[in-house]
Amino acid sequence: NPAVPRSVEAVIRRALATAGALKRVRWRFFACSDYVAESCARDPVMLQTLLDGGTLLRACLPDEARRRVTAAAARAQDEATLMRDLRRLRRREWVRIAWRDAAGWANAEETMAELSAFADAFIGAAAERLEAWQHASLGTPRSPAGSAQSLVVVAMGKLGAGELNFSSDVDLIFAFAEDGSTDGPHPVANEEYFIRLGQTLIKVLSEVTADGFVFRTDMRLRPFGDAGPLAVSFDDLEEYYQTHGRPWERYAMLRARPITGAAAARSRLAERLRPFVYR
Repeated sequence: NPAVPRSVEAVIRRALATAGALKRVRWRFFACSDYVAESCARDPVMLQTLLDGGTLLRACLPDEARRRVTAAAARAQDEATLMRDLRRLRRREWVRIAWRDAAGWANAEETMAELSAFADAFIGAAAERLEAWQHASLGTPRSPAGSAQSLVVVAMGKLGAGELNFSSDVDLIFAFAEDGSTDGPHPVANEEYFIRLGQTLIKVLSEVTADGFVFRTDMRLRPFGDAGPLAVSFDDLEEYYQTHGRPWERYAMLRARPITGAAAARSRLAERLRPFVYR
């Protein structure tokens, strides 16, 4: 492949000299994927790390994916470094998963499961880091009774079903449990707080930089689509579906899966949507 520079060829040849599994696939991963070839050309050190660490030869379980992404997000000191580090980690993991797929070391189900697990991890870690920074500036959003609120991201479509592929965007809905306001020195309504957080999360995930992007993000499945608010309370979400929900939205909700927020909030949202999905 002409896209592969000599430095990358040298890494591969050294690996082929010692790794029997790599000998059997040789250059197939470059021939099958321009993305892999380009990524390895951009960062030969990434390829050497994958080879030395042995991660090409095994699948990454969801807990391990969360640990890798959470560690990268925790090191970020601001929004710019968060975007950079998530994009670089995403490129490394996508190369690893694509390599295993092209080499025949993973079947389609395993590949989709890994891509979906990393997508969950990227969205969750980014939301958690951004929420911590926003708490510091605006305070913690609370219900009228004083309980802290967090952003509940609902995965829809392929991600909701755990069937993400390499070219998929992510369909999301942003929700929060209850109306109220933040407890900072200058309170803002919970809706405004979570809309700001959602806007920043979309930017961190989908803005194209020199390092690429994490995921293209589609928010059009939310209530009223582009005309609706970016984040809605559980009450408003339930009322929308019971009053305005159409058959296609019921079918879409079969794949809905909350992936961020407190476990209790996720369960409560799922229970409140159940009567609409299963009449």
